[in-house]
Amino acid sequence: MTTARRRPRRTALRCTTCGREILRGEEYWACNGRLACGECFLDLARGELAPCREICGREARP
Repeated sequence: MTTARRRPRRTALRCTTCGREILRGEEYWACNGRLACGECFLDLARGELAPCREICGREARP
């Protein structure tokens, strides 16, 4: 009797912003424990870079 070896099943990756499944071969971004699909990338980037945000004419002064 032969035993077939099966690969362990991977759990599906999901975008933490919209909840959409990220399919095999599809690009995504992982940052600080969050996953973002292509459609949610800008939201992730804005959130992560919010502390670096400046408004012209209102820059922080030393």
